Amino acid sequence: MQTNTQANVASSPVKPEVLKDNQFRIDSVPAGSGLLVGDAAVFNVAGSFCATQAKCTHRGGPLNEGKLDGSTVTCPCHGSQYNVCTGAVVRGPATEPANTYRVIVEGEIGRVEKES
Repeated sequence: MQTNTQANVASSPVKPEVLKDNQFRIDSVPAGSGLLVGDAAVFNVAGSFCATQAKCTHRGGPLNEGKLDGSTVTCPCHGSQYNVCTGAVVRGPATEPANTYRVIVEGEIGRVEKES
């Protein structure tokens, strides 16, 4: 009787790719949703990715947790609305626009780029 003493190398787990603070998997942001990536909020607007600062300019509410309708996000705290592609205030009480950032997609990974 023979026994197989070799380890099954093919079934060893593959290490997942480690993402940097400014990176995200594009499949983790379905269309019409937002995701916190570092200190930015990334939004999927009909398959295009836009990023703003994560905190509302009114009182610092979490924009990534807001409801996204088209390209407009509503802050869950006081209802301020912003265009996530331009940062413009759509409706107050906020009066200051949100900072926006460039999003680069390479394959399945997205990256938020801030001006230095």
